[in-house]
Amino acid sequence: MKTGSDVLAMFPELMGNVREKEPIVQAITNFVTVNECANIILAAGGSPTMAHEVDEVAEVASVVQGLVMNMGTMEDVAAMLVAGKAANEAGVPVVLDPVAVGATSLRRAGGKKLLENVQFSVIRGNTSEIKHLALGTGSTRGVDAAEEDKITETNYKAFGRMARDMARKTGAVIAISGVIDIIASGDRVFALRNGDAMMSRITGSGCMLTALLGAYCGGNPDHILEAAVCAVALMGVSGEIAREKTQAQGAGTLTFRTHLVDTVSLLDAETLQNRTRLEELDLAEKATRESMKLYAITDRSWLKGRTLHDVTEEVLAAGATFLQIREKELDRASFLAEAKDLAALAKKYHVPFVVNDDIDIALESGADGVHVGQSDIVGKDVRALIGPDKILGISANTVETAVKAQESGADYIGVGAVFHTDTKKDAQSLTNEELLAICKAVTIPVVAIGGINENNVMQLKGSGIDGVSVISAIFAKEHPGEAAKHLLAKVEEMLGE
Repeated sequence: MKTGSDVLAMFPELMGNVREKEPIVQAITNFVTVNECANIILAAGGSPTMAHEVDEVAEVASVVQGLVMNMGTMEDVAAMLVAGKAANEAGVPVVLDPVAVGATSLRRAGGKKLLENVQFSVIRGNTSEIKHLALGTGSTRGVDAAEEDKITETNYKAFGRMARDMARKTGAVIAISGVIDIIASGDRVFALRNGDAMMSRITGSGCMLTALLGAYCGGNPDHILEAAVCAVALMGVSGEIAREKTQAQGAGTLTFRTHLVDTVSLLDAETLQNRTRLEELDLAEKATRESMKLYAITDRSWLKGRTLHDVTEEVLAAGATFLQIREKELDRASFLAEAKDLAALAKKYHVPFVVNDDIDIALESGADGVHVGQSDIVGKDVRALIGPDKILGISANTVETAVKAQESGADYIGVGAVFHTDTKKDAQSLTNEELLAICKAVTIPVVAIGGINENNVMQLKGSGIDGVSVISAIFAKEHPGEAAKHLLAKVEEMLGE
């Protein structure tokens, strides 16, 4: 299990920066927890200002080191918009707490407006709040996460994936608070198992964490992800220590709140490091309908003196949405080295990457999964071999084989050949009617393959497919990147987008 040791190693520096720089944090927060938020900023080593009048917030936001926006009460949304824009212009980190954002039409509209007009450094909320912002769904019971949205040991990786996807979409670090906390950027995802149930029995522990994030981002503007992990860990560990002290006294929740703030102010970096239970999640990309649009399969026969790495990067940079490495001639060592290289490249561009046919190479290279043909799954449970989190793609050319592929655990189906192709000369072409029947028979994404190029892709309109898989239409071209970009536009037109 990956521990995120490099981030843990930064805790002394991150804590020291906040205490030495004493960042001024502007907190536009709700009146219920304004005192708690000011005190937690002070405890961390920062300096709070609670300026929230619309006529002065821009002036304040342009000179502070951190800005916190809390939607607990909605009368300050206009001021948040003004302050957020001013902070963005000044390069000041902005933290959003979308309190109960899905609960009412007023909150939904306010959250939408803030996301559209302000670039946030961190967005922190409970699972229901983040689900609403990320997916437009999620239940709510006011400021608390709904029961069905709670993070557990069985679903925390799914929440990690959701947070990562939202981070990529918004450009913000996403922090989800729960029994297991999730902190994600577009590239890295962490799970934290610190905190105590007593934190939910006092007013504003979530608001306090958001304010603490403002202080840590303000003190560490060049390390937002690491600062967010450290702040969430600090709050969680402080909660544990506060509960221990409270129990030792036989005291209650008011005493607990005092111990919580005290611990934030006194905790040393070594203790925080030792008590932090941090896991870095290794999350495979997932096969989605969106990722099927332009599914590129590598072929080294058209490299023209260039490296496969360089040509593939050109194709990914141009917009290819999925990548498969297909090698029939290389020795195993060379194949593995090449697969590892492309796996890292695909990760850079946030594109799912699978290996054709070779399960061992897929697992050893760090690929997101494997693509196999019908003959490769006979007498073999590929899903069991690769595990539940890896992508499994299976080829099919009939309704029967497509349904069998889905029942075998496939995440997507490659259907073809749809046109004549030199890659598989004996394959029979499928009609649009046959494609449509296959697409209707399964619930997973379907990508068409075989002889597809920019001249015939529009013939697939109305076939029900989610995208096209190509080899020569990209890799055989003089300029593969331009070919990929042009073909993607054609595919989107064919899909009606």
